[in-house]
Amino acid sequence: MEQDRLITYLTEQIKEAQLKLGFANEAIRLYFPAASLGRMLQWQGGSGKELVAALLKESRFTSTRLGTIRFSLCKDDRIEVCIPPEGAVYVRTLPDPPFLAGWISLFQTNHCLTIEEICAYFASFNPSYSCRKMEQGMDFDYVLYFPDGQPDAWYYCIRMELGHTIYHRFAKEDYEDF
Repeated sequence: MEQDRLITYLTEQIKEAQLKLGFANEAIRLYFPAASLGRMLQWQGGSGKELVAALLKESRFTSTRLGTIRFSLCKDDRIEVCIPPEGAVYVRTLPDPPFLAGWISLFQTNHCLTIEEICAYFASFNPSYSCRKMEQGMDFDYVLYFPDGQPDAWYYCIRMELGHTIYHRFAKEDYEDF
């Protein structure tokens, strides 16, 4: 299993939450569809129950830089990943990624961004970004990302609705499955 990939992913999720909501010295619980977590870990198995059983046998998750990570199966084949307070403290000490910090600030100061403003923000970090209009009937209107993963490897899906612009970040594999 790809422990480092999961730790990096969890760290980035925690950092995003801290940038949006501030720091809290408490356990953090994140929830994943079993298929998504399985892809991230490059796990070749079956159900969420089998994945949780495999994860619980992995001693590599008991002493990570985020502390001891716990896994449990929830309803509908979803998996809870619990990071202890020491993980939140560790992530707090990491520098804020400039792209993500600016992105969150952009959305905090302007709730009705245009696609042109969003594209300008992406271009200011790397002119080789990609912006595609999504098909009619999809949950989002646009997807933006950096094909080379620099400065950010996430896929940002944008929705403009009722005068507000919202976003959701996906790992590449989850976006492709979307």
